[in-house]
Amino acid sequence: MSCDFEALFGEIVGRGAQATVYAKGEHAVKLYREGYPKRNVFSEAYIMANLELVNFPGPMIYEILLVNGRYGLRMDRVKGEVMSEEFRDPARRDPVRCKDTLDVLVALQCRLQKYDKTGWMPDLKQRFHDDLVINDRLSADLKKNLLGILGGLPDGQALCHCDFHAGNVFFDGAKYTVIDLLQVSRGDPAADAACSYVAWSFTGTEIAEYYLNRYCGESGISEKSVRQWLRVYAGTLLGQVPEKFTPIIERFIAGS
Repeated sequence: MSCDFEALFGEIVGRGAQATVYAKGEHAVKLYREGYPKRNVFSEAYIMANLELVNFPGPMIYEILLVNGRYGLRMDRVKGEVMSEEFRDPARRDPVRCKDTLDVLVALQCRLQKYDKTGWMPDLKQRFHDDLVINDRLSADLKKNLLGILGGLPDGQALCHCDFHAGNVFFDGAKYTVIDLLQVSRGDPAADAACSYVAWSFTGTEIAEYYLNRYCGESGISEKSVRQWLRVYAGTLLGQVPEKFTPIIERFIAGS
């Protein structure tokens, strides 16, 4: 049976591979695609509810919905403009404004990584381990190799968003709001930076390198510490991102 989700939840304000976001008044509903894992929906709700307790700058969550076979989360409507607008059109990018935006994002990311009371969060290395194990795009030998690398990487207690980039940050002129909190974990902050570096690589090599340079300068973490996570994180993404990005992922997995 069909359902008019716009009549229920309002206009479409965002659309991704896994969910469509509707908004009406002060609330938004993130409605996941049919068949999206139930455990992921409840995990994201759990993470969002706990982040509220430490005043993390994310939307407040109100309820989990099940409508016409699809799960959703009702939350605050995010106000302001998404910070990825500066990077959307390569032909019209202003290099100065792009770098200024990156500077702001790096400072925000480093500040978020300093949040304490992360003991309740999922462990980042365990999450990467599980993602590698279930990824059937990886050969048995490559999977074994990447799991071995992961085992030798450092643990940590930092708040890691694990998908921190301009498309997941909004600014309303007064405050920032960070969205897409499913992957929030406890771990090595360099791993969080590696996730961001890969995301920025989808935008462009020059932008990614500027991000990495600024992050290392702001955080005091070495570039080597960030790069050691790239092969493992890329392995978790193989087959999980749009095919146009597969060559980039494969280069990271190869260590080049």
